[in-house]
Formats: sequence, C-alpha cells, structure tokens
Amino acid sequence: MAVAYLLRYKTSQPSDILTQLRAYKERELDRSPRQGFRLARLLTAADGKSVAFYSEWDDADALEDMRDSVPWEACIDLVDIHADASEETVFEID
Repeated sequence: MAVAYLLRYKTSQPSDILTQLRAYKERELDRSPRQGFRLARLLTAADGKSVAFYSEWDDADALEDMRDSVPWEACIDLVDIHADASEETVFEID
C-alpha cells in the first residue's frame, strides 16, 4: 500500500529549515530518486510559523529505507537545531 509522509516543524526561522529540506530534496530525491519514491513537496504555512516536508512512497518499506539513510538523518539533525517542535505522520494513500 502506498504511503504519504508528512513531517511538520513549528519554527520562528522557517527559512533555515526550508534551506535544509530543499537541499536534501534536490540532492537526494530530485537528482537520483530512491527506489519507491513518488514525489516530495516543501510547504510553508500562510502564517510563516511552520514548515512541512510532504512525500509519497510506493510502500512503507521504501519510506523507512529513506528515513534510515545517513543523508536523511544528517538533514534532520540540522533542521532540529532551528525547530521549536516537530510532528510526523504516515498516511496510507490510494
């Protein structure tokens, strides 16, 4: 079953988080997509106080492979420095 992954950050510094997530997306997903990857988008709340990373995957295993990778862990470590709080959710999609 295909899954969507939503990672949301509350922050007073959305540009710092967007910079890190954009760099990861362009370097790791756009240039050489991982197996099972479908799409990714970066979202900024209208109030400018939260940022989200949204992605879709063929299945939960493909998502977990990405989340367990060194590049993703390094990106998240850098993003966490600028975040006040974070929340992640995985949805099944049709």
